[in-house]
Amino acid sequence: MKHTLSAVALALTAVTTPLMADPVRIATGEYAPMTGAALPNDGVVNGLVARLAADADVEITFEYMPWNRGLELTRNGQMHGASYWNDLADQSGLIEVGPVSTGRIVFFYRKDDPLPEWQTLNDLAGTTFGATLGYPYTEEFWALGEAGTYVVQTASNDLSNFKKLQKGRIDAFIINELVGWDLLNQSFTSDEVAQFAATELPVAEALGYLQISSEMDGGADLAARLQAAYDALEASGELEAVKTELNAASGIPSN
Repeated sequence: MKHTLSAVALALTAVTTPLMADPVRIATGEYAPMTGAALPNDGVVNGLVARLAADADVEITFEYMPWNRGLELTRNGQMHGASYWNDLADQSGLIEVGPVSTGRIVFFYRKDDPLPEWQTLNDLAGTTFGATLGYPYTEEFWALGEAGTYVVQTASNDLSNFKKLQKGRIDAFIINELVGWDLLNQSFTSDEVAQFAATELPVAEALGYLQISSEMDGGADLAARLQAAYDALEASGELEAVKTELNAASGIPSN
């Protein structure tokens, strides 16, 4: 269940509780252009997280590691937070801050082998999908795969899935639309990129959150500070301008 605090309570918490003495450790992973150690601002999402921390007068450091490991260390109170995750079925030990991202989850496919017309995932029975280990996507997507409606083949990373799709070993690959195009443009030639397309109908439109550990000492206070900073940025009208600036730094067009 999502932990929430009123704006007044958040503001009062931020005023009355002393700051943490040590840098806040945020687990994250490689997911360009959203997150990445070599990206401007550590990616557009981590850039926003850093801005929230600065506004809240909280010093943070990003630590890159496998996604699931980072989440579990956060859930168990060994890391202060994890950036970033969509809504989770199990929110135990975690407090959501944000949302720090919005995105469309879509299927990428080859233009010479398009998916059938579909409105629901059940319409795609018999399809073989690629998926990347550690990503939640949607509960329905995984449930239908487990039920045998379609086949889900997992790979350790997104690039492997795109290569499998290119070779025809899977029919489609599920991924955040922006992340998918960024990875294609970085890893394939322009002629190869032209072979791919993404579904107009999204599997889901997902909100992403910074997950803060409620098991870490001061975790609830940290979440309150950061959420208060987010709410203030949104209320001032600056939030979209900050996102636009971060996108521009990463080469993402305004549209």
